[in-house]
This record gives sequence, structure tokens and C-alpha cells, in this order.
Amino acid sequence: MIFKMKEEDFFQIKSNTTKVKTGDVLISEPFLNDHYFGRSVILIVDNDDETGSLGVIINKRVSLKINDIIDNFPVFDGDVYLGGPVATDSIFFIHTLGVMIPDSFEVREGLFWSGNFNAVKALIREGLITKYDIRFYIGYAGWDAGQLKDELQRNSWLVGDIPSKLIISTNPKDMWDDFTKKSGNRYRLWSTFPINPNDN
Repeated sequence: MIFKMKEEDFFQIKSNTTKVKTGDVLISEPFLNDHYFGRSVILIVDNDDETGSLGVIINKRVSLKINDIIDNFPVFDGDVYLGGPVATDSIFFIHTLGVMIPDSFEVREGLFWSGNFNAVKALIREGLITKYDIRFYIGYAGWDAGQLKDELQRNSWLVGDIPSKLIISTNPKDMWDDFTKKSGNRYRLWSTFPINPNDN
């Protein structure tokens, strides 16, 4: 016996929320066709009802290393990711080092946003940071107040609660598939859809 779901059920995000909190992960719906946001996974690092939301795309690695981008940076085998379309002339970072990097903000348990960049460089020179502790991003993604809520209501994003250790350790090329599947059985088929439905 073959069980068929209604076509619209594939795309309707069940029990989605219009309330996002800092530390949540946004997973784009499968047909979102955009250079930055298509098949993207975004970590929300700040969210405020009045000022809006800020996040970084965490699954789009670029071909450059951090030393290719920043002059006089200590030698470091650190990958760089496309963080979003805002402030693409700046580098941002998430890490697991906590108070070792002053002025960091904990976005979820064990995972921190930003901090003193000079401290990062000093710790790298001392060999106290590995590429498994920190990830660098070019630019970020931002939403004005109410904008993200509207996008959630249009089913553009699935909101996921992904453990910190998976956010920092999962291979970026696997994140969209893995995190979608972890969000429930109804979303496991998303990865089988072509990016462009006309290719089906």
C-alpha cells in the first residue's frame, strides 16, 4: 500500500512559530531561490521585538581561509563562511570559548557570539584555539522588526532547536539536510526536492 500525502502538506510547516528567540536555528524551505538564503541554515544571535533580528548563515563555506582575508592575522587553519548580505566588509565569529574571549555573548548553552578580536588573535598565537572552537563569517543576515515574523507566517523558514555541539561540529555541506531531518519526519522529504521545481 502506498500512502500519499496531499501535495501542499510537503510545504506546510506544521506547528511553526512566529516567535523566534536568540539561539534558534532557521532552516530555509526547499524552494527558496536566493544566492544567500537558498538551502541555508541561520543561527539567530540576537532577537528583539522592537529592533529586529540578526543572524549568520552557518552552512555556506567559502574557498578562502581567514589569513586570506585579514592582514597580519596569525597563521590559522580557520575556515570562513558566507554569513549574510549585510556588512560584507566585516568579519564576525561564533565560538565555544566563553570567557576566554572577553565581551562575548552566549547565544545558547556553550555557544558564543563575537567578542574581543585582539583576544582571539592572541589565543591563536598561543595555540589555545583550534578550528574546531571557532568559525568566521563574512557579513550577517538582518531583519527589521516584524519582518522575520512575516517570513515565518509565509512558511519561508522552519525554526529548529539544534544543540550547540551540532552547530559547531556538523559539516556545513550536511547541515541543511541533517537539521531538516532532525526537525521531524514530515520534513525528511525536503532534501529530495530539486532546488528549482521546474527541474522536476
